[in-house]
Amino acid sequence: MFSAKIVYAGLYLVGLLTVTFAVPLRERPELRKFFDDMVEKGFIKAIDYTYKYTPEEMGALSKQLSLSPDDYGPYLSDRTAPVKVSRMAGSGEYGGHKKADLVIKTFPVNYSAAALGEIKALELMGDLVDFGKNSKGDPVIIMRRKEGTRLNDIKAYHDANTENKRQMVKETGNLACAKAASDAVHKGVWHNDQHLGNILVTEVKDGSVKSIELIDYGEINNYLVYDDGRNPDHESKFYGYCQFYWDWYFNNTL
Repeated sequence: MFSAKIVYAGLYLVGLLTVTFAVPLRERPELRKFFDDMVEKGFIKAIDYTYKYTPEEMGALSKQLSLSPDDYGPYLSDRTAPVKVSRMAGSGEYGGHKKADLVIKTFPVNYSAAALGEIKALELMGDLVDFGKNSKGDPVIIMRRKEGTRLNDIKAYHDANTENKRQMVKETGNLACAKAASDAVHKGVWHNDQHLGNILVTEVKDGSVKSIELIDYGEINNYLVYDDGRNPDHESKFYGYCQFYWDWYFNNTL
């Protein structure tokens, strides 16, 4: 659906390893070398609105979408944020999908490049439904809505004691890292914006988190993976890097 070739500027390893979570990798030199090689060879490239796109690429957002104010349902994000996310309202269909199963993400016009990166990621993940611009000229993405609930909003988590809450957070992080690592090598999208706000828990059984979904493939800390970066042998390395954040979160926040 999105055929324009997206050109990205190089991503430096320091930014990838230290700016993202400020977690040092001195203790894991093998992971430092892995990511150094992946970045240098262009196998990992960031989705970032500061990168430059050609006029042809930007033209991918020129299509006028047939959206009305009635199509916008409840906000799923802070309504004061520049990028707004809302459920699609109505009982009909859009693009062969029930409107109730869709989400509308609207960007300010100066975020067009960020929208392009997310369009590509969502296409690779199989979640992209449509994209273009609204009547105001703002870039818009329509995507499939993921089922699930954030951990902090789950009754079993609220009712758990401190030790069990910590365990549920750990389970959630492990599942999120496993999915992100698998998607990196099998789908070419590395979801590295790891925190509880971007994870929907889809199953809790006997006080344990059993399954999750990842949401938000925006420009912050998310990457596309190319060529040898998608070698299945690298899955454990993506998982290991993801665990740096959760180890830090677990030891410094809970």
